[in-house]
This record gives sequence, C-alpha cells and structure tokens, in this order.
Amino acid sequence: METTIHLKSNTLENSAKSQSTKAESSWYGKLIEKLDFSYFGLISMTILVGSILGGIAASCILSNDAPVWQLGLCAALSMANNTAGIAQAPTKWVANLFTISTIVNVLLILANII
Repeated sequence: METTIHLKSNTLENSAKSQSTKAESSWYGKLIEKLDFSYFGLISMTILVGSILGGIAASCILSNDAPVWQLGLCAALSMANNTAGIAQAPTKWVANLFTISTIVNVLLILANII
C-alpha cells in the first residue's frame, strides 16, 4: 500500500493571510467586523426591515399596475435577504444582500409612487 504525503507551502498560506488582512483593513472590512459582534441582532433586524420594505414595495407595485418583472425582482431580493438571515449565512453575505435588497426596494417604491 502506497501512502502519499501532501506538504503545504507556508509561503502561500502567509501570502493569503497578508492579503486578507489588507482587505480587512478597509472601511468595509471594519464594518463587517463590527457587525459580526452582534450577529444575531443583525440577522433579526435585516429580516424585519427587509420584509417590511419588500411588503411596501410589493404593495406600491401592485397598486400602480406596474410590470410583473418589478414584483418578481422585489420578491426575489426580499426572499434572498430573508433566506440568508434564516440560514445564518456569513455576516458579509447578510449585509450585502440586505443592502442590495434595500436599495432596489426603495427605488421600486419611489418609481411607483412618483
């Protein structure tokens, strides 16, 4: 029986760690680290606020007789936000999906009110 030994390159690990610390030193990385402290609070707030905004956007879309793709976009982004929260996805995913969902839903609300 033949055994193979796989050696890890320390230089590759060190370079990957240094690149990740450089990326984490940005303002966005610092924000994610701060949000990671209260992870379950973040999840509950993104589900609550995202669902409320999604419901308001869907109501505006339906009352304005807008195209069905707007309703589909609103529902898909709101469900993606809720799914990331319920599935306890990484903090970066939850924050990114919440941001995208909020921006798009607010734009849909404004487009259908005006």
